[in-house]
Amino acid sequence: MKRSRIARLPAAALLALLAGACASSPPPRYFRLVALAEPAAVANPAGTAVIIGPFRLAEYLDRPQLVTRDGQNGVTVAGFERWAEPLDANFQAVVAANVGRLIGSDQVLEFPAQTIVKDGRRVTGRVLQLDVDATGLAVLEVQWGVLDGAGAVTRPGRVSRYEARSDGQDTPARVAAMNATVTAFSSDVAAAVR
Repeated sequence: MKRSRIARLPAAALLALLAGACASSPPPRYFRLVALAEPAAVANPAGTAVIIGPFRLAEYLDRPQLVTRDGQNGVTVAGFERWAEPLDANFQAVVAANVGRLIGSDQVLEFPAQTIVKDGRRVTGRVLQLDVDATGLAVLEVQWGVLDGAGAVTRPGRVSRYEARSDGQDTPARVAAMNATVTAFSSDVAAAVR
């Protein structure tokens, strides 16, 4: 009997250590991209509709955790810093809201709005990069183009790159820098569909 009690002691101690380690893990923190704060006055309420999306993400971004660039070829996936919603949906929603505010239209809608809108132009593409490095340099690289209501190309596809420097080294500052790159992209989309 003494043997079984002794054999159980290390197992119980190990379980207690594991439980203590789990209890001391920091809680996850959630972040999201946000649209421009001030909506513009609606100048074109009955204009041609613009549908934003879909935008596909590069595979390395298609995860709930934030990704940091580590040198030229490496990435670090955060353990406890996560997107509050899927990044592709958040990106698309923010671009649509920004473009609507920048062109002063209430006819800028998110994909799949073509089911409720006829003859709308569509902005679509692929996010090739949206991350920040250890120095706080955020980069957005997106391949995109504009189609008319029939699906014909009205603005040929191109790759655009945007950079912004974070004001600090903490995660909120880095996410704000990434947000600034999305705002810059939104301005180019607004100019293209005006």
